[in-house]
Amino acid sequence: MSQLKPAELWQMSPSEFNKWRRENDLKLLFDSFQKGLPHFDDWLNSNNLSIDFILSTDKPGQFFYWDKNVYCEKSIKGEFTRYAFYQVYDEKQEQDLLKSLDKPKEGETTEYRKFTPYFVWVKEIKGIAKPVKTRYSGDWDTFRYVLGNAAESPEHCEWVITPGVTVLKLGGTRIESWLSLYGRNLDFTNLDFLEIEGKGSWSTGIEIFYSHCANMKLMNVEANFAEFYECYFMKLSVYNSRLYGITLTRCELFQSYFENVSISSLLIIHSAVSGLSFNRVETDTIYYFPPKKHYYESQSMSNETISKNFKQLRVLYQSNGMRQEASESYYKERLYEMKGLWAKSQLLKATTYVRKYSWSYAWEQFKKSAIILVKFLSNFISYAIWGFGERPLRILATALLIILSFSFIYMASPINHVSGDFINSLYFSVVTFTTLGYGDISPMSSGAPIHKILVAIEALAGAFCMGLIVAGFANKSRH
Repeated sequence: MSQLKPAELWQMSPSEFNKWRRENDLKLLFDSFQKGLPHFDDWLNSNNLSIDFILSTDKPGQFFYWDKNVYCEKSIKGEFTRYAFYQVYDEKQEQDLLKSLDKPKEGETTEYRKFTPYFVWVKEIKGIAKPVKTRYSGDWDTFRYVLGNAAESPEHCEWVITPGVTVLKLGGTRIESWLSLYGRNLDFTNLDFLEIEGKGSWSTGIEIFYSHCANMKLMNVEANFAEFYECYFMKLSVYNSRLYGITLTRCELFQSYFENVSISSLLIIHSAVSGLSFNRVETDTIYYFPPKKHYYESQSMSNETISKNFKQLRVLYQSNGMRQEASESYYKERLYEMKGLWAKSQLLKATTYVRKYSWSYAWEQFKKSAIILVKFLSNFISYAIWGFGERPLRILATALLIILSFSFIYMASPINHVSGDFINSLYFSVVTFTTLGYGDISPMSSGAPIHKILVAIEALAGAFCMGLIVAGFANKSRH
Protein backbone atom coordinates (compact mmCIF):
# COMPACT_ATOMS: atom_id res chain seq x y z
CA MET A 1 0.00 0.00 0.00
CA SER A 2 1.37 3.41 -0.90
CA GLN A 3 1.93 5.65 2.10
CA LEU A 4 0.23 9.03 2.27
CA LYS A 5 0.05 11.36 5.22
CA PRO A 6 -3.37 12.10 6.75
CA ALA A 7 -3.24 15.72 5.58
CA GLU A 8 -2.66 14.57 2.00
CA LEU A 9 -5.61 12.18 2.17
CA TRP A 10 -7.91 14.93 3.47
CA GLN A 11 -6.84 17.20 0.60
CA MET A 12 -8.29 14.73 -1.90
CA SER A 13 -11.85 15.16 -3.09
CA PRO A 14 -14.28 12.64 -1.53
CA SER A 15 -14.46 10.60 -4.75
CA GLU A 16 -10.65 10.51 -5.09
CA PHE A 17 -10.31 9.61 -1.43
CA ASN A 18 -12.82 6.75 -1.65
CA LYS A 19 -11.17 5.40 -4.82
CA TRP A 20 -7.78 5.48 -3.11
CA ARG A 21 -9.15 3.55 -0.14
CA ARG A 22 -10.72 0.89 -2.34
CA GLU A 23 -7.35 0.28 -4.01
CA ASN A 24 -5.19 0.45 -0.90
CA ASP A 25 -6.01 0.02 2.80
CA LEU A 26 -9.45 -1.57 2.35
CA LYS A 27 -7.92 -4.27 0.14
CA LEU A 28 -5.59 -5.21 3.00
CA LEU A 29 -8.43 -5.02 5.51
CA PHE A 30 -10.65 -7.42 3.60
CA ASP A 31 -7.73 -9.75 2.92
CA SER A 32 -7.39 -10.04 6.71
CA PHE A 33 -11.14 -10.70 6.98
CA GLN A 34 -10.86 -13.53 4.47
CA LYS A 35 -7.99 -15.08 6.41
CA GLY A 36 -9.17 -14.38 9.96
CA LEU A 37 -12.98 -14.53 9.96
CA PRO A 38 -14.46 -18.04 9.84
CA HIS A 39 -16.50 -18.94 6.74
CA PHE A 40 -16.07 -15.45 5.32
CA ASP A 41 -15.96 -16.66 1.70
CA ASP A 42 -18.98 -18.88 2.36
CA TRP A 43 -20.85 -15.82 3.60
CA LEU A 44 -19.95 -13.91 0.44
CA ASN A 45 -21.11 -16.72 -1.81
CA SER A 46 -24.34 -17.46 0.03
CA ASN A 47 -25.34 -13.78 -0.08
CA ASN A 48 -24.26 -13.22 -3.72
CA LEU A 49 -21.66 -10.70 -2.61
CA SER A 50 -18.07 -10.02 -3.55
CA ILE A 51 -15.37 -7.94 -1.96
CA ASP A 52 -15.27 -5.69 -5.01
CA PHE A 53 -19.00 -5.01 -4.71
CA ILE A 54 -18.75 -4.29 -0.98
CA LEU A 55 -15.92 -1.83 -1.56
CA SER A 56 -17.74 -0.19 -4.46
CA THR A 57 -20.50 0.94 -2.10
CA ASP A 58 -17.98 2.96 -0.02
CA LYS A 59 -19.94 1.75 3.02
CA PRO A 60 -18.26 -1.50 4.07
CA GLY A 61 -19.38 -1.29 7.70
CA GLN A 62 -23.00 -1.76 6.63
CA PHE A 63 -22.27 -5.38 5.68
CA PHE A 64 -21.29 -6.32 9.25
CA TYR A 65 -23.09 -4.17 11.78
CA TRP A 66 -26.85 -4.75 11.51
CA ASP A 67 -28.68 -7.49 13.42
CA LYS A 68 -31.33 -8.10 10.71
CA ASN A 69 -31.43 -8.76 6.99
CA VAL A 70 -30.65 -5.74 4.83
CA TYR A 71 -31.50 -4.56 1.32
CA CYS A 72 -28.76 -2.74 -0.56
CA GLU A 73 -30.12 -0.41 -3.24
CA LYS A 74 -27.94 0.86 -6.06
CA SER A 75 -29.32 3.94 -7.83
CA ILE A 76 -27.82 5.41 -10.98
CA LYS A 77 -28.76 8.82 -12.32
CA GLY A 78 -26.49 10.12 -15.04
CA GLU A 79 -22.93 9.88 -13.79
CA PHE A 80 -23.98 9.74 -10.16
CA THR A 81 -24.25 6.38 -8.34
CA ARG A 82 -25.74 6.11 -4.87
CA TYR A 83 -25.98 3.17 -2.47
CA ALA A 84 -28.60 2.99 0.28
CA PHE A 85 -29.20 0.33 2.93
CA TYR A 86 -32.52 -0.65 4.50
CA GLN A 87 -33.06 -3.06 7.39
CA VAL A 88 -35.87 -5.61 7.32
CA TYR A 89 -37.91 -5.45 10.55
CA ASP A 90 -40.95 -7.54 9.67
CA GLU A 91 -42.80 -9.02 6.71
CA LYS A 92 -45.14 -6.06 6.17
CA GLN A 93 -42.31 -3.55 6.27
CA GLU A 94 -40.35 -5.67 3.81
CA GLN A 95 -43.30 -5.76 1.40
CA ASP A 96 -43.67 -1.98 1.61
CA LEU A 97 -39.94 -1.58 1.10
CA LEU A 98 -39.94 -3.76 -2.02
CA LYS A 99 -42.81 -1.75 -3.47
CA SER A 100 -40.84 1.48 -3.03
CA LEU A 101 -37.65 -0.09 -4.43
CA ASP A 102 -39.54 -1.27 -7.49
CA LYS A 103 -40.62 2.31 -8.22
CA PRO A 104 -37.44 4.33 -8.85
CA LYS A 105 -37.51 8.07 -9.16
CA GLU A 106 -37.80 9.61 -12.60
CA GLY A 107 -34.53 9.49 -14.49
CA GLU A 108 -33.02 6.85 -12.16
CA THR A 109 -32.27 3.20 -12.73
CA THR A 110 -32.08 1.02 -9.64
CA GLU A 111 -31.15 -2.48 -8.64
CA TYR A 112 -31.14 -4.06 -5.21
CA ARG A 113 -30.08 -7.18 -3.42
CA LYS A 114 -30.87 -8.68 -0.04
CA PHE A 115 -28.13 -9.94 2.26
CA THR A 116 -27.61 -11.11 5.83
CA PRO A 117 -24.88 -9.17 7.69
CA TYR A 118 -21.83 -11.30 8.41
CA PHE A 119 -22.09 -11.48 12.19
CA VAL A 120 -25.76 -12.48 12.02
CA TRP A 121 -25.12 -15.03 9.26
CA VAL A 122 -22.17 -16.75 10.93
CA LYS A 123 -24.11 -17.05 14.19
CA GLU A 124 -27.37 -18.31 12.69
CA ILE A 125 -26.00 -20.51 9.91
CA LYS A 126 -22.71 -21.70 11.36
CA GLY A 127 -23.55 -21.45 15.06
CA ILE A 128 -20.50 -19.31 15.90
CA ALA A 129 -21.51 -16.64 18.41
CA LYS A 130 -18.01 -15.14 18.68
CA PRO A 131 -16.32 -15.41 15.28
CA VAL A 132 -13.64 -12.76 15.88
CA LYS A 133 -10.67 -14.66 17.28
CA THR A 134 -7.69 -13.00 18.94
CA ARG A 135 -4.58 -14.46 20.43
CA TYR A 136 -4.45 -12.45 23.64
CA SER A 137 -7.84 -10.87 24.36
CA GLY A 138 -10.23 -13.77 23.78
CA ASP A 139 -13.01 -14.12 21.25
CA TRP A 140 -15.53 -11.43 20.32
CA ASP A 141 -18.92 -11.15 18.67
CA THR A 142 -17.87 -7.99 16.82
CA PHE A 143 -14.79 -6.04 15.80
CA ARG A 144 -12.63 -4.64 18.59
CA TYR A 145 -9.54 -2.48 18.72
CA VAL A 146 -7.18 -4.72 20.64
CA LEU A 147 -3.73 -3.24 20.11
CA GLY A 148 -2.46 0.33 19.99
CA ASN A 149 0.94 1.86 19.38
CA ALA A 150 2.01 5.34 20.58
CA ALA A 151 -1.59 6.01 21.65
CA GLU A 152 -0.70 9.45 23.06
CA SER A 153 1.24 10.62 20.02
CA PRO A 154 -0.80 12.49 17.39
CA GLU A 155 1.78 11.77 14.70
CA HIS A 156 2.56 8.11 15.40
CA CYS A 157 -0.50 6.49 17.01
CA GLU A 158 -1.70 3.32 15.33
CA TRP A 159 -4.56 0.93 16.04
CA VAL A 160 -5.08 -2.69 15.13
CA ILE A 161 -8.63 -3.94 14.69
CA THR A 162 -9.54 -7.59 15.04
CA PRO A 163 -8.82 -10.04 13.55
CA GLY A 164 -5.48 -8.25 13.10
CA VAL A 165 -4.81 -5.35 10.74
CA THR A 166 -3.75 -1.75 11.27
CA VAL A 167 -6.49 0.62 10.12
CA LEU A 168 -5.87 3.71 8.01
CA LYS A 169 -4.59 6.70 9.97
CA LEU A 170 -6.54 9.89 9.26
CA GLY A 171 -6.00 11.76 12.52
CA GLY A 172 -3.18 13.87 13.90
CA THR A 173 -4.12 16.77 11.63
CA ARG A 174 -6.64 19.60 11.34
CA ILE A 175 -9.43 19.84 8.78
CA GLU A 176 -11.74 22.70 7.93
CA SER A 177 -15.31 22.33 9.13
CA TRP A 178 -17.65 19.38 9.39
CA LEU A 179 -18.11 19.60 5.62
CA SER A 180 -14.85 17.72 5.13
CA LEU A 181 -16.43 14.51 6.44
CA TYR A 182 -19.28 14.37 3.94
CA GLY A 183 -19.08 11.92 1.07
CA ARG A 184 -16.04 10.11 2.47
CA ASN A 185 -15.85 6.46 3.45
CA LEU A 186 -14.58 6.75 7.03
CA ASP A 187 -15.41 3.20 8.17
CA PHE A 188 -12.54 1.27 9.78
CA THR A 189 -10.26 4.30 10.22
CA ASN A 190 -8.05 5.80 12.90
CA LEU A 191 -9.31 9.34 13.59
CA ASP A 192 -7.29 9.89 16.77
CA PHE A 193 -6.22 13.50 17.39
CA LEU A 194 -8.29 14.78 14.48
CA GLU A 195 -9.13 18.46 14.92
CA ILE A 196 -12.15 19.92 13.16
CA GLU A 197 -12.68 23.67 13.11
CA GLY A 198 -15.14 25.74 11.11
CA LYS A 199 -18.86 26.42 10.84
CA GLY A 200 -19.63 24.84 7.48
CA SER A 201 -22.15 21.99 7.46
CA TRP A 202 -24.82 20.33 5.33
CA SER A 203 -28.23 18.94 6.13
CA THR A 204 -27.36 15.50 4.73
CA GLY A 205 -26.12 12.84 7.08
CA ILE A 206 -22.95 10.81 7.44
CA GLU A 207 -22.49 7.31 8.85
CA ILE A 208 -19.26 5.98 10.32
CA PHE A 209 -18.72 2.37 11.39
CA TYR A 210 -15.98 0.76 13.49
CA SER A 211 -13.58 3.70 13.71
CA HIS A 212 -11.20 4.74 16.49
CA CYS A 213 -11.81 8.37 17.49
CA ALA A 214 -9.69 9.07 20.58
CA ASN A 215 -8.63 12.62 21.46
CA MET A 216 -10.74 14.25 18.77
CA LYS A 217 -11.30 17.98 19.12
CA LEU A 218 -14.17 20.01 17.66
CA MET A 219 -13.91 23.81 17.74
CA ASN A 220 -16.44 26.32 16.36
CA VAL A 221 -18.17 23.47 14.55
CA GLU A 222 -21.69 22.93 13.31
CA ALA A 223 -22.05 19.15 13.36
CA ASN A 224 -25.34 18.00 11.87
CA PHE A 225 -26.83 14.57 11.24
CA ALA A 226 -23.98 12.18 11.95
CA GLU A 227 -24.34 8.57 13.06
CA PHE A 228 -21.50 6.60 14.62
CA TYR A 229 -21.72 2.82 15.04
CA GLU A 230 -19.38 0.87 17.30
CA CYS A 231 -16.81 3.67 17.28
CA TYR A 232 -14.39 4.28 20.14
CA PHE A 233 -14.25 7.80 21.60
CA MET A 234 -11.77 8.72 24.30
CA LYS A 235 -11.21 12.29 25.54
CA LEU A 236 -13.51 13.91 23.02
CA SER A 237 -13.37 17.70 23.40
CA VAL A 238 -16.00 20.03 21.95
CA TYR A 239 -15.77 23.83 22.25
CA ASN A 240 -18.00 26.67 21.06
CA SER A 241 -19.97 24.38 18.78
CA ARG A 242 -23.46 23.24 17.88
CA LEU A 243 -24.33 19.53 17.72
CA TYR A 244 -27.60 18.57 16.08
CA GLY A 245 -28.93 15.13 15.18
CA ILE A 246 -25.91 13.15 16.40
CA THR A 247 -26.36 9.43 17.16
CA LEU A 248 -23.91 7.13 18.92
CA THR A 249 -24.94 3.48 18.73
CA ARG A 250 -23.02 0.79 20.62
CA CYS A 251 -20.05 3.13 20.85
CA GLU A 252 -17.63 3.82 23.68
CA LEU A 253 -17.53 7.39 24.97
CA PHE A 254 -15.03 7.99 27.76
CA GLN A 255 -13.91 11.25 29.43
CA SER A 256 -15.68 13.65 27.09
CA TYR A 257 -15.71 17.39 27.69
CA PHE A 258 -18.22 19.89 26.30
CA GLU A 259 -17.80 23.64 26.81
CA ASN A 260 -20.02 26.42 25.49
CA VAL A 261 -21.88 23.93 23.29
CA SER A 262 -25.48 23.73 22.10
CA ILE A 263 -26.70 20.13 21.96
CA SER A 264 -29.95 19.12 20.30
CA SER A 265 -31.24 15.66 19.41
CA LEU A 266 -28.26 13.72 20.73
CA LEU A 267 -28.97 9.99 20.93
CA ILE A 268 -26.68 7.67 22.91
CA ILE A 269 -27.93 4.14 22.30
CA HIS A 270 -26.53 1.09 24.11
CA SER A 271 -23.15 2.80 24.33
CA ALA A 272 -20.57 2.53 27.08
CA VAL A 273 -20.28 6.01 28.59
CA SER A 274 -18.32 7.43 31.51
CA GLY A 275 -16.66 10.68 32.52
CA LEU A 276 -19.08 13.11 30.87
CA SER A 277 -18.32 16.73 31.70
CA PHE A 278 -20.43 19.77 30.76
CA ASN A 279 -19.57 23.45 31.15
CA ARG A 280 -22.00 26.13 29.89
CA VAL A 281 -23.91 23.67 27.75
CA GLU A 282 -27.39 24.31 26.43
CA THR A 283 -29.56 21.37 25.47
CA ASP A 284 -33.14 20.45 24.75
CA THR A 285 -33.01 16.75 23.96
CA ILE A 286 -30.43 14.15 24.96
CA TYR A 287 -31.61 10.55 24.87
CA TYR A 288 -29.46 8.06 26.75
CA PHE A 289 -30.34 4.36 26.52
CA PRO A 290 -27.66 2.44 28.43
CA PRO A 291 -26.67 -1.13 27.60
CA LYS A 292 -27.67 -3.96 29.91
CA LYS A 293 -24.02 -4.51 30.75
CA HIS A 294 -20.66 -3.16 29.63
CA TYR A 295 -18.54 -5.89 28.09
CA TYR A 296 -15.40 -4.70 29.89
CA GLU A 297 -16.61 -4.65 33.51
CA SER A 298 -18.83 -6.48 36.00
CA GLN A 299 -22.59 -6.03 36.24
CA SER A 300 -22.33 -4.06 39.48
CA MET A 301 -19.68 -1.72 38.07
CA SER A 302 -21.71 -1.23 34.88
CA ASN A 303 -24.74 -0.16 36.90
CA GLU A 304 -22.67 2.21 39.02
CA THR A 305 -21.19 3.82 35.90
CA ILE A 306 -24.65 4.23 34.33
CA SER A 307 -25.94 5.76 37.57
CA LYS A 308 -23.13 8.36 37.46
CA ASN A 309 -23.99 9.16 33.84
CA PHE A 310 -27.60 9.89 34.74
CA LYS A 311 -26.34 12.06 37.60
CA GLN A 312 -24.32 14.14 35.14
CA LEU A 313 -27.34 14.46 32.86
CA ARG A 314 -29.53 15.45 35.82
CA VAL A 315 -27.16 18.27 36.72
CA LEU A 316 -27.10 19.38 33.07
CA TYR A 317 -30.90 19.39 32.86
CA GLN A 318 -31.18 21.33 36.12
CA SER A 319 -28.81 24.00 34.80
CA ASN A 320 -31.05 24.31 31.73
CA GLY A 321 -34.26 24.50 33.77
CA MET A 322 -35.56 21.19 32.37
CA ARG A 323 -37.44 19.92 35.42
CA GLN A 324 -39.13 16.89 33.91
CA GLU A 325 -35.93 15.61 32.32
CA ALA A 326 -33.98 16.24 35.54
CA SER A 327 -36.61 14.33 37.51
CA GLU A 328 -36.46 11.37 35.11
CA SER A 329 -32.67 11.33 35.22
CA TYR A 330 -32.70 11.32 39.02
CA TYR A 331 -35.12 8.38 39.00
CA LYS A 332 -32.84 6.37 36.68
CA GLU A 333 -29.78 7.45 38.65
CA ARG A 334 -31.27 5.88 41.78
CA LEU A 335 -32.63 2.89 39.86
CA TYR A 336 -29.22 1.89 38.50
CA GLU A 337 -27.65 2.59 41.88
CA MET A 338 -30.10 0.06 43.33
CA LYS A 339 -29.32 -2.46 40.58
CA GLY A 340 -25.62 -2.06 41.32
CA LEU A 341 -26.20 -2.83 45.00
CA TRP A 342 -28.15 -5.96 44.10
CA ALA A 343 -25.39 -7.19 41.79
CA LYS A 344 -22.82 -6.52 44.53
CA SER A 345 -24.75 -8.14 47.41
CA GLN A 346 -23.62 -11.72 46.89
CA LEU A 347 -24.42 -13.38 50.20
CA LEU A 348 -24.42 -16.90 48.82
CA LYS A 349 -21.13 -16.32 47.04
CA ALA A 350 -19.64 -15.03 50.30
CA THR A 351 -20.45 -18.33 51.98
CA THR A 352 -18.38 -20.19 49.36
CA TYR A 353 -15.27 -18.40 50.63
CA VAL A 354 -15.31 -20.79 53.59
CA ARG A 355 -14.10 -23.58 51.33
CA LYS A 356 -11.45 -21.45 49.64
CA TYR A 357 -10.23 -19.20 52.45
CA SER A 358 -10.32 -18.93 56.22
CA TRP A 359 -13.47 -18.59 58.33
CA SER A 360 -12.49 -15.07 59.37
CA TYR A 361 -12.14 -13.92 55.75
CA ALA A 362 -15.45 -15.52 54.79
CA TRP A 363 -17.15 -13.86 57.78
CA GLU A 364 -15.84 -10.42 56.81
CA GLN A 365 -17.08 -10.86 53.24
CA PHE A 366 -20.43 -12.09 54.54
CA LYS A 367 -20.81 -8.96 56.72
CA LYS A 368 -19.95 -6.68 53.80
CA SER A 369 -22.50 -8.45 51.59
CA ALA A 370 -25.13 -8.23 54.34
CA ILE A 371 -24.59 -4.45 54.71
CA ILE A 372 -24.91 -4.00 50.95
CA LEU A 373 -28.07 -6.12 50.93
CA VAL A 374 -29.63 -3.95 53.65
CA LYS A 375 -28.85 -0.85 51.54
CA PHE A 376 -30.43 -2.55 48.54
CA LEU A 377 -33.59 -3.41 50.50
CA SER A 378 -33.85 0.19 51.71
CA ASN A 379 -33.55 1.44 48.14
CA PHE A 380 -35.98 -1.17 46.87
CA ILE A 381 -38.65 -0.14 49.38
CA SER A 382 -38.23 3.49 48.33
CA TYR A 383 -38.42 2.41 44.67
CA ALA A 384 -41.53 0.27 45.17
CA ILE A 385 -43.48 2.73 47.33
CA TRP A 386 -42.87 6.03 45.55
CA GLY A 387 -40.15 5.63 42.90
CA PHE A 388 -37.50 7.41 44.96
CA GLY A 389 -39.84 10.35 45.33
CA GLU A 390 -40.25 10.77 41.56
CA ARG A 391 -43.34 8.55 41.22
CA PRO A 392 -45.67 9.88 43.97
CA LEU A 393 -48.72 8.29 42.34
CA ARG A 394 -47.31 4.90 43.37
CA ILE A 395 -48.13 5.85 46.96
CA LEU A 396 -51.81 6.02 46.05
CA ALA A 397 -51.63 2.47 44.69
CA THR A 398 -49.83 1.38 47.86
CA ALA A 399 -52.47 3.08 50.00
CA LEU A 400 -55.28 1.40 48.05
CA LEU A 401 -53.62 -1.99 48.48
CA ILE A 402 -53.27 -1.47 52.24
CA ILE A 403 -56.89 -0.33 52.60
CA LEU A 404 -58.26 -3.30 50.64
CA SER A 405 -56.06 -5.80 52.46
CA PHE A 406 -57.18 -4.60 55.87
CA SER A 407 -60.78 -4.50 54.66
CA PHE A 408 -60.74 -8.25 54.06
CA ILE A 409 -59.04 -8.83 57.41
CA TYR A 410 -61.74 -6.84 59.22
CA MET A 411 -64.49 -8.60 57.28
CA ALA A 412 -63.16 -11.95 58.54
CA SER A 413 -62.92 -10.68 62.12
CA PRO A 414 -65.63 -10.79 64.83
CA ILE A 415 -65.65 -6.98 65.15
CA ASN A 416 -69.21 -5.73 65.46
CA HIS A 417 -70.78 -4.11 62.37
CA VAL A 418 -67.94 -5.21 60.01
CA SER A 419 -67.83 -8.98 60.39
CA GLY A 420 -68.99 -10.44 57.06
CA ASP A 421 -69.89 -6.99 55.69
CA PHE A 422 -67.46 -5.78 53.01
CA ILE A 423 -68.92 -2.26 52.73
CA ASN A 424 -68.62 -1.58 56.45
CA SER A 425 -65.20 -3.26 56.49
CA LEU A 426 -64.01 -1.01 53.68
CA TYR A 427 -65.43 2.06 55.42
CA PHE A 428 -63.74 1.10 58.69
CA SER A 429 -60.43 0.52 56.88
CA VAL A 430 -60.62 3.93 55.19
CA VAL A 431 -61.33 5.89 58.37
CA THR A 432 -58.62 3.96 60.20
CA PHE A 433 -56.05 4.47 57.40
CA THR A 434 -56.77 8.20 57.26
CA THR A 435 -56.79 8.37 61.12
CA LEU A 436 -60.21 10.04 61.08
CA GLY A 437 -61.57 7.72 63.79
CA TYR A 438 -65.29 8.64 63.87
CA GLY A 439 -65.85 6.13 66.68
CA ASP A 440 -69.01 4.56 65.24
CA ILE A 441 -67.09 1.28 64.75
CA SER A 442 -64.52 0.17 67.27
CA PRO A 443 -62.29 -2.92 67.59
CA MET A 444 -62.90 -2.73 71.36
CA SER A 445 -66.20 -4.52 70.84
CA SER A 446 -64.51 -7.68 69.53
CA GLY A 447 -62.56 -8.27 72.69
CA ALA A 448 -59.52 -9.57 70.73
CA PRO A 449 -56.22 -7.71 71.36
CA ILE A 450 -54.88 -8.73 67.92
CA HIS A 451 -57.49 -6.60 66.18
CA LYS A 452 -56.48 -3.58 68.22
CA ILE A 453 -52.90 -4.12 67.08
CA LEU A 454 -54.01 -4.46 63.45
CA VAL A 455 -55.95 -1.20 63.62
CA ALA A 456 -52.93 0.53 65.12
CA ILE A 457 -50.68 -0.84 62.38
CA GLU A 458 -53.02 0.40 59.64
CA ALA A 459 -53.27 3.82 61.27
CA LEU A 460 -49.47 4.10 61.39
CA ALA A 461 -49.20 2.94 57.76
CA GLY A 462 -51.80 5.54 56.79
CA ALA A 463 -49.97 8.35 58.55
CA PHE A 464 -46.72 7.25 56.89
CA CYS A 465 -48.30 7.12 53.40
CA MET A 466 -50.04 10.47 53.80
CA GLY A 467 -46.73 12.03 54.74
CA LEU A 468 -45.09 10.45 51.70
CA ILE A 469 -47.82 11.77 49.41
CA VAL A 470 -47.20 15.33 50.59
CA ALA A 471 -43.42 14.88 50.42
CA GLY A 472 -43.61 13.21 47.01
CA PHE A 473 -45.49 16.01 45.30
CA ALA A 474 -43.39 18.64 47.08
CA ASN A 475 -40.30 16.73 45.93
CA LYS A 476 -41.37 17.08 42.28
CA SER A 477 -40.75 20.83 42.40
CA ARG A 478 -37.14 20.61 43.57
CA HIS A 479 -35.81 20.10 40.04
